[in-house]
Amino acid sequence: MNELIKITYEAETPTVSARELHKSLEISKRFSAWFDTNSQGFVENEDYTSVLTGTEVQNNGGVQIRELQDYSLSVDMAKHICLMSRTDKGKQCRQYLIDLEKAWNTPEQVFARALKMADKEIEKLKSSNTVLMEDV
Repeated sequence: MNELIKITYEAETPTVSARELHKSLEISKRFSAWFDTNSQGFVENEDYTSVLTGTEVQNNGGVQIRELQDYSLSVDMAKHICLMSRTDKGKQCRQYLIDLEKAWNTPEQVFARALKMADKEIEKLKSSNTVLMEDV
């Protein structure tokens, strides 16, 4: 499957960068105006979270990092925005997200995530056990 949109995993949950989605949908409207319009009806810290990203810009022969406002979107919100775009590219991106979500929810992937969570819990218990044994 070709990567149309980069997916990141925050707290074991897939998310999409609003800037990446804006770029993938080939939107000509300025990002901030596009996001203001398309985020109406969604709930901050539930459907999306505000994040700062850095980009390199040329500055007097050197490179400088400039911070940009971005948003981390839930896959559901990203799919909804794709649908609202009413373009072929929007349909293509939405189908890509649906296919990714199906793959994410296969029994093997669910089991792999459960094992990873169990391993983290075991490590946490081991380290707290070590601390308790040192106190004895």
